[in-house]
Amino acid sequence: MIILYLLTGAALSFVLVDIFVYLQEWQSRIHIGRWKDRIEWQQALERTSRRWLKHTPVVRKTSNTRLLLWDMVRGAFCSSTIQKWQDAGLLLGLNEVDARKYTQHHQILFDFKKLEPEDLLLAYVLLKHHCLTDEQQHIILSFYDDLKDVGTIAYRPWLKKVRFVDTIGMVLPFFHACGWDELAIRQLKEYDDALLHGIYPAHAYDLEKKLPLGVHDWSRGIGWYTLGLVEAATLPGNKERIIHLSEAMLQHQNVDGGFSCFVFNQQERMESSGTVLIGLLFVAAYQISQDKRFLTAAFRIEKALMKATRRDGALDYCQGDTYGIGYYSHLFSVMPFAEGLALLFSKKLNEFVDENA
Repeated sequence: MIILYLLTGAALSFVLVDIFVYLQEWQSRIHIGRWKDRIEWQQALERTSRRWLKHTPVVRKTSNTRLLLWDMVRGAFCSSTIQKWQDAGLLLGLNEVDARKYTQHHQILFDFKKLEPEDLLLAYVLLKHHCLTDEQQHIILSFYDDLKDVGTIAYRPWLKKVRFVDTIGMVLPFFHACGWDELAIRQLKEYDDALLHGIYPAHAYDLEKKLPLGVHDWSRGIGWYTLGLVEAATLPGNKERIIHLSEAMLQHQNVDGGFSCFVFNQQERMESSGTVLIGLLFVAAYQISQDKRFLTAAFRIEKALMKATRRDGALDYCQGDTYGIGYYSHLFSVMPFAEGLALLFSKKLNEFVDENA
């Protein structure tokens, strides 16, 4: 009888956790997208970003909606590496004061014995906010001394012959900011063979077989590529890349202003993280070319993001983390990375409101 009670209690616990998570998501979407004033929306993004910097929401590793407690128990619910680039995204939208508070709250920012691309993105943001010490910068760069003149960075040590588009966005800005342009240019040019029609980046690239891996129209994949181009815009060739990619992306913009999770198919669900990164691409393209088409497209993106924002200022409908090449999440929810970038994007558009009138 005791065993039966224990089993019943355990089963009830699993069910209650699933119900709680479902109801929490459901109620948070009540009155979603009712933002009319872009400045009020921007302020809501900022409040949420600042709140999340202290208590970052978990970005799940799986799309499971059942037996979530089991995922939590066996450590399959979230990942520390995923959280690293979430914090980096939040800090990109916030200011130096927030970055300093972040460094004070996180006494151990990097494991210098095991640096990964996510660390370089965080290091870049801290460097941008003048919160990365010279010693930290030196240690990080020394970790890649053997690659400074030859080679490029793999996303993970066990996939040395495969390059991922994520890496472009994570490492290019840092190396460019540190003056390591040769490595940054190699990392980018190496990926040129993975571009469809010389424009759309594949999810990954096999260096030995010279073959692209995964799809070319994954929204956040294009976004990662965009982040590398935009945050290292003065890198030789990047301004041309920004214009060419922007020209191509105009034809894939949905009627509502957003971009689908797989941009070639406009019938797919709108995906917020890729959409906001493409918005940053359009802003950069307008700054370079003064072509009003890019500015108009950027403001249309802002309206689409406002419609995807919850009443508390949390940007919704961001695709969850991928499980591998060709394996994409079916879960769409909030994502701190996209929240911070949406704030950054909207702040950049403040400068061009009169030009768009």
